[in-house]
Amino acid sequence: MTDDNIKEVINRTSIVEIINSTVPLKKKGSNYFGLSPFKKEKTPSFSVNEEKKIFHCFSTGEHGNVIDFLIKVKGYSFKDALYELADKAGIELNYKSSKLNNIIYEINSLTKELFYKNLLNSKKHLDYLLEKRKFNIETIHKFELGSSVNSFELQKKLLNNFEVNNLVAAGVFSRTNNTKLFFSNRIMVPIINMQNKTLGFGGRVIDDSLPKYINTAETRIFKKKQILFNEKILNKQNSKKIIIVEGYFDVIKLEQFGFSNCLAPLGTSINHEKLIEITKKGFEIIVCLDGDIAGRNATIRLMNNLLADKNFELGIKFVLLPKNFDPDQLVESNMSDKLFKLIDQPLSVEELIEKYLEKFHKSNDVDSQFKGSKVLKSLLNNISNIDLKKILTNHFNKISLNQTTFKNKSKSTNQKFELKFDLKSKFSAALIIFYIENLSDRERVFDLIATAKFEGKFKEIRDLIIKKTLFKSTTNEIYEELDSKGLNFTKNLLFSNEVRRLCRFASPMFNEDPYNEIEKTISFINS
Repeated sequence: MTDDNIKEVINRTSIVEIINSTVPLKKKGSNYFGLSPFKKEKTPSFSVNEEKKIFHCFSTGEHGNVIDFLIKVKGYSFKDALYELADKAGIELNYKSSKLNNIIYEINSLTKELFYKNLLNSKKHLDYLLEKRKFNIETIHKFELGSSVNSFELQKKLLNNFEVNNLVAAGVFSRTNNTKLFFSNRIMVPIINMQNKTLGFGGRVIDDSLPKYINTAETRIFKKKQILFNEKILNKQNSKKIIIVEGYFDVIKLEQFGFSNCLAPLGTSINHEKLIEITKKGFEIIVCLDGDIAGRNATIRLMNNLLADKNFELGIKFVLLPKNFDPDQLVESNMSDKLFKLIDQPLSVEELIEKYLEKFHKSNDVDSQFKGSKVLKSLLNNISNIDLKKILTNHFNKISLNQTTFKNKSKSTNQKFELKFDLKSKFSAALIIFYIENLSDRERVFDLIATAKFEGKFKEIRDLIIKKTLFKSTTNEIYEELDSKGLNFTKNLLFSNEVRRLCRFASPMFNEDPYNEIEKTISFINS
């Protein structure tokens, strides 16, 4: 393959036509413009020039030719991009290795079709999906789920169409027994790439036999660590938010409940480099792993791997599910609203670190607090990106200073403010924060705040801040008054940040009318 061959493919391809199928373009002068596929924006900054055969994104600096576009935006390999464009342009290329790849794609396509038809004739496997997993028939069809029961019949059909050596190369037949289907008596899940081609399969048993899950063995086109299940959704430009869950059955169930932007690793630990690669295409990633110990540990491990990578520049957030729940269980327990809310308010990396360290900082034991400081130091030392390291170090230095100041002031007034993390305390704190930080709304909500049934220290704070002498005081003046009495709970950033996330009206970013939400919050406190 020569450079002349590549240039011929580029020159005989309409770059506008190819890109317009993904990014709607409008002509302005000699160029075409559209919204950037690399970031979320409202004003088009993405330019395409047909004559020069190039694109340029003014908001991100990304640029290149039509092959680069397919690689950067649609996830193609160089060879796949070149072959697809050559085929459309009627140019014959001669890659022996790519011919074998095409045969493997054909084998996988037929195998997927056979598995799917087989499922519809397998009552046991179909009942498992419909009754046990509670997938509906539309979902089964959408993900083209299948079954590998009656493997002998499947083997015969495949051997009638392809040579044994190619079936082994595709991973469909076993390498140790090359006349036998690799998968037997399993629910089959096709793994499809961004070009809608089948790369391989995942298989799950329906009983307690082990291993529960297996995937196609590594092949020329199936590199498990580089693939995410359902990655074809990355071609859709309507949503820039991607949710990472643990397994393909989580993805399938969440799709059925309206979460149409989920991906999952193929039974391996999550490849952090793959996630960083996706963020470079303008996607925001939300990691939502199971709420059990294994899921929590996997989340922290992923965070560590991200921080240790010099290419990590944020854009990845985290959701911590309720203890021992996975996404499938949440939606099946009629808790979809809770999941939507958690995903809508994910934790940034610094908030995840704060949450992780909470168990150390809430302890009154000096050894535990010391261990927490060592863990934080280790996390910060692990950060490879110099700018990010500086930002997070400054962030946690400020938190440490604020917590020390808060403790010293509390001691000086001989008052100990023991914060509770129950819902009523958080709602009470949210109302107080809103009243203090919104001077223009104080008169409007005064009666509601003054008559609410606050308890303990929050009642003491409320009674203090509604005094006439403080009614027109600034936010800083009121917080200084609370500081002097050891009552400024906002110094505990973990607590106050959680309050602001839980009650949107307490957030400075809230731009809607807060009155109805405040009324509901007070109704809960008074109940």
